Order: sequence, then structure tokens, then C-alpha cells
Amino acid sequence: MKIAVIFGSHRIGGKNAEIETAMRQYANVFDFDFIHMADNKVESCTSCHCCAKTGRCVLPQTKDDTFQEIFDKMVTADAVFIISPVYASIPSRLTALFERMTSVLFDPGVMNTDHNPLLNKKTAIFSYCSSGICDDAPIKLIFDKFVMKNYRFDRTTYPYLNHEQNPKARYDNNITAYVIDTLLSLQP
Repeated sequence: MKIAVIFGSHRIGGKNAEIETAMRQYANVFDFDFIHMADNKVESCTSCHCCAKTGRCVLPQTKDDTFQEIFDKMVTADAVFIISPVYASIPSRLTALFERMTSVLFDPGVMNTDHNPLLNKKTAIFSYCSSGICDDAPIKLIFDKFVMKNYRFDRTTYPYLNHEQNPKARYDNNITAYVIDTLLSLQP
């Protein structure tokens, strides 16, 4: 199973490195594609609406803009894990990725249809802070907007892989344990 793992942090190392090291212990079971937003830059959407004609973002992919590469990895993966620290609820590079996803899915008319390449994708979204596991609802609500056919503003309706009601208590506030347990739920 191929899993695109997106680390939303603007920093390399720290909690991301701890989680990635723990996930790599299962490289014999899963094919990971680790994507660090700290190593990637995604420009803001220019609202050119050209993606309506092509279904792809027409901004050129460069070392200064890797949106299409990241999006393609999400589409071709069997599962997507988004792991992000909480600052200003969502880090700016992850926000830019989500913003561009909106245009690429909305402008060609696939956002709220069965043709959305992310619809029903096995997805887990985790949020953490210096004290451990944080509320992932804000990021999940925003991601819902890009993949759901029946988006709601008041609660998430997507069947996320990590749906624990009180993960802080169950995992003793250990985000790495929460990520690994969710990962292992995908084993055949």
C-alpha cells in the first residue's frame, strides 16, 4: 500500500522526525512517500481559472512551486496522512496546498462529484502541539471541503482513518503512538 505522508511543519526534525522514524519501521509493509512542506514551497492560487480547462494547475512547477508534484502524489497514493503542528491553526504552506487543491478540483467541476480523485481516499489527519495531541477538527473541516460531496460547516463528515473521540487519553497524549496505531489499522 502506497501512503503519501505530508508533514505540514515549516521545520525539519523535531516531532516530524520522530514520527517519520517510527513510520519507517513499517517500510516492509507500506510504501511511504514522505513530503515535508518545509522542503517544498507552494505559491498561492492566482485565480486564473485555467485549471478549469486542463484539470491541472497551469502555474509552472519549479523549485519554488511544487504543488502539482505533491497533488499528484496524493492522487496516486492509496492513503494520505497529513500530520501538522498547530500554529495559526494551519501552517501557511499547508494552507496554500489546500487553496490550490480547491481550484484544481472546483474549476474543472470535479470537486463535488464522483470524479474527484481524492473522494473516498483513505485519509488520516493529525494535529499536534508542544503539549502533545491537539484537536484535529479544524484541519479536517477544511480538508472535508476539498473531498466531500456533502460538505458541512459545523462538523466533519468524511470517514477519516483516525476517528478516535479522545486520543489524548487513549494514547497518553503521544502523537507518534496515535499515528502508528492508525497506520497499523491499514495492514491487510
